[in-house]
Amino acid sequence: MANPQPENGFVKLANEIWNEIIRRDFSKRQKDIILFIWRLSYGCQKKTASIPLLKYFELCGVGYQNIRKELDHLSNCRVIVWNKNNNIFAVNKDYEQWQISPVKGWNEEIFKDLVSKNINFKSGGTSQNKKPEKSKVHGIIIMASQNKKLLLLKTRSSGFSKREVGGASNPCGCKAKRVSKNIIKNIIKNNSSCCLEEDTEMDKGLSNKINTDSQDAVPAGDADSNRKAAEFDYRKQVADLYLKRRAKGLDLKVNDELFLDQLIADGVPISVAIDGINLSFDKFKPKHKRDEIKSIKYCEGRIYNLLSEQEEKIDEQKINTVIDSETKDEPDYDQEEYQKKLERLKAKREAVV
Repeated sequence: MANPQPENGFVKLANEIWNEIIRRDFSKRQKDIILFIWRLSYGCQKKTASIPLLKYFELCGVGYQNIRKELDHLSNCRVIVWNKNNNIFAVNKDYEQWQISPVKGWNEEIFKDLVSKNINFKSGGTSQNKKPEKSKVHGIIIMASQNKKLLLLKTRSSGFSKREVGGASNPCGCKAKRVSKNIIKNIIKNNSSCCLEEDTEMDKGLSNKINTDSQDAVPAGDADSNRKAAEFDYRKQVADLYLKRRAKGLDLKVNDELFLDQLIADGVPISVAIDGINLSFDKFKPKHKRDEIKSIKYCEGRIYNLLSEQEEKIDEQKINTVIDSETKDEPDYDQEEYQKKLERLKAKREAVV
């Protein structure tokens, strides 16, 4: 019998999104595509899903002959974002942009009333996630071994009467027969000190072994982890600056995330990206009171202009370095040879440019 649990993975979606999926008049194929993308994105703790081949949509029941038409339709209606170069997909969570008409029988008030009834509804059965109540057992707990306990239950019976125990004046377990507390403390102290000394020696040997091994060994995957950490820091700095300058919103949209992927793939330095964003906001002049920068992609032109200028400066410095190295410590030429030399250098510079 199947017993799925959230601990084994789940798709975290706001109820507003589910309400819109119910309210909009999606076809079965379109709903299957949306659910498939959600499983491969949010279900994998990602914002986007990578589906390299369109034939993989056959897994959700959409044939290869129909998938491109359905994807184009959902993309044009702004329900999904589709990067056709890399086949990266994401569902647009800004459902106000969806251009899908509602179903004929939709009624907002009736739906809210139905949701409210289900919230207040008390089922007679027990919930599958409800934890069973722990029954309290009264008794005396005695130690049977180092890690196990036995519960000695109290039993009461009216058939037994209280009697005075006869025998020796010092019964077994009385204080007169017990070992002194000081002796017990000394035994515990000696045992703990011996254990500490052994642990210290083992730690020293282990640390020496680790130090000798770590001098030559390089942890596997270290370069990949450094790259991922650098990309995470890159994204965080750019996103924080953009949201700070925009002074609106707490998270990037899917298009913004894809644009950050593009900046990282093109090798745009973090300083150039930051300068481009600042310059875009500084130069932005709103045409009306509701005009604003709505996407980080608005800064694309400024960023790539700065990148081009930086690359041109680097190329110019390289050319000047080559020219200086060739003209340095040259012997004296007459006027004709000097002119020929200048023409050769000029031609070489134009060829590099």
